[in-house]
Amino acid sequence: MTPRVLMVVGAYYPELAGGSLQCRTLVAALRGRASCSVLATTGDRALPRESEIDGVPVHRVFVDAQRPATKAAAALRVLSLAPRLVSSADIFHFHGFTEKMLLLAAIARLSGRRTIEKMTSVGWDDPLAIRSRRFGRWLAAGIRGADRIVAVSPAMRERCRHVGLKDAKIRTIPNGVDTARFVPAPAAVRAASRARLGLPSGLPIVAFIGFWSAEKGPDVLFRAWLAAREAAGADSALLYVGSTDEAHAEVDRSRVRHVRARIGQLGLADRVIFVERTSDVASYLQASDLFAMPSSREGLSNALLEAMACGLPCIAAAIPGVTDSVIEDGASGFIVPPGDERALASVLTMLLRDRGMMEEVGRRARQTILERYAIDAVADRYLALYGELLGGRRG
Repeated sequence: MTPRVLMVVGAYYPELAGGSLQCRTLVAALRGRASCSVLATTGDRALPRESEIDGVPVHRVFVDAQRPATKAAAALRVLSLAPRLVSSADIFHFHGFTEKMLLLAAIARLSGRRTIEKMTSVGWDDPLAIRSRRFGRWLAAGIRGADRIVAVSPAMRERCRHVGLKDAKIRTIPNGVDTARFVPAPAAVRAASRARLGLPSGLPIVAFIGFWSAEKGPDVLFRAWLAAREAAGADSALLYVGSTDEAHAEVDRSRVRHVRARIGQLGLADRVIFVERTSDVASYLQASDLFAMPSSREGLSNALLEAMACGLPCIAAAIPGVTDSVIEDGASGFIVPPGDERALASVLTMLLRDRGMMEEVGRRARQTILERYAIDAVADRYLALYGELLGGRRG
């Protein structure tokens, strides 16, 4: 039978976030093999409550994080949707953990639907971190009730084991990349992309993708890039793709203001480029030469996987069981200690001086993605999991 799957996610296109983009990529890869629908929360009242994205039904529930009363309204909306959600899905597939999962998981259990909880971010929605929150043990009980837990990295799997979840319930399935979209760009395509995007021509570009939060370390990269630029004795540019808008809870305004002030003081406005929002991350990566991810916390970074798929040599902060599960240090990329500006600057300097090394590491990075993280192979693993659950379906 064709599995009918309700994807439950924190946000969905046209809202851009790592979880929403990964969910949309998986839904596209499952087309024709599974019947998918989406339930997402949103803080944007302008988005329709019901719509179709890529031919897939999308239900949205409005929640304003600054107004607790909206959570009660959201719960009522979910309850009103429950009959439709249940009738159109055999499996509820949760992407990340939020409190809304508890209500929906209860609805699924009462209606005999199976549930999958994908744990996405070590240090935030892993079982250990959840237990440390207010009412954490009660929240963690909701995770234990899922039929299957998906860990996106070895580190996440170990955290699931640490709280007593049985191996029989856990599946390790990484995030996946559309390797037909995220591809290395020939020199001519790179030059054309730079011209179209308004990026500097003729200079190596170091790319970063993510919110300007403390844990993402964009200011660490800025200082390391300044040092590497001087040490390499050659000009280069730094590209930030991600919001610096202080209205976002994730954005650290003090870091934004400090770095922007330093850029002005040093006269580097034409060398440090800010792209607040884009739905075309692939083009920015294809226009770049290097990728840096100095994050202190990640689940399994989509941006890192996408940069590697584009054949970029990547430098990532060491997050045991996460970055070292993707990158073979010194071969398919480089790993440096979190927050270590000198180590990051040293690797940046080495690569900026050696185009041949950049190209070789980039080739190995691309091969790693093709072998282990291609979205079609990831979708196959989810289909097998759906089939496993439906083969033993309750009720």
